[in-house]
Amino acid sequence: MDVLTITKLYTIFNSKKWSDNDGNEIVFENFCKLLANLNDSQRDLIIELAERYTWITFSEYSSKLISTLNSVESRKLNALKKIFLFPVMRPEDEKKTKSGHTILYMLRAIKPFLINYKHIKFEELETYESLKEGSFTISQEESIFLLDDYLGSGETIKATIAEILKNNDIQVEHLNVISIASQKETYDSVLANGISIYTNHISLKGISDFYTSPLLEEKQEIMLEIEKLIPGNHFSFGYNSSEALITLMRTPDNTFPIFWKKYKKNGENFDAPFSRY
Repeated sequence: MDVLTITKLYTIFNSKKWSDNDGNEIVFENFCKLLANLNDSQRDLIIELAERYTWITFSEYSSKLISTLNSVESRKLNALKKIFLFPVMRPEDEKKTKSGHTILYMLRAIKPFLINYKHIKFEELETYESLKEGSFTISQEESIFLLDDYLGSGETIKATIAEILKNNDIQVEHLNVISIASQKETYDSVLANGISIYTNHISLKGISDFYTSPLLEEKQEIMLEIEKLIPGNHFSFGYNSSEALITLMRTPDNTFPIFWKKYKKNGENFDAPFSRY
């Protein structure tokens, strides 16, 4: 691999302040190995995608969550006396600990720093049973905040909303989606359904939203060639072709798999830059 490519990667790490993140040496080393295993056009694409990549470490969660919550309109908050907090999760995953639970528990710690929420009582709900019609009602002075760290393909947040709205006492205006990051398509979809959504970062599709034909098809073909390095790849272009370029506490499977799945070159196995375990 040439010195210019290493310099470009080093510049990306510095400009994004990734060099300050814990584990940055391992990420940098794995990036270098990946680039060294690619041809020139593949290498150029990975560098382009790295420039668009977002890495949010767990140590940043509190500040970004505070920022997201503070972006809720004062007019809306002033009218509230209570907020019900509920983690985003599929009904069938109710007994599992999901990332939404992490955000819910984190809110306990940051509540004193939410100036606009001083007059509001928080109540945590963690089961759909607690939101069922007949056992749960909501007033005009109350709201439900649906919590997550990242909204990817949108399937989980759609399932969450659909299950909650089975209670006819709950209307879309009672719901607010709070997420540290979101794919743009999912963000737009939630808004289109009349539900307020607040996030600290909106992620575009890494290839489709940045190129037009014929360059678009050229870049897509290059990525498909890169993905051939991944044994048994079932997440081409990320889950549901999300084309995400983001790593949070854990890299979501919506991200291009070459950034998080093990790959093989000349019989040797390699770890991805942002390995997911």
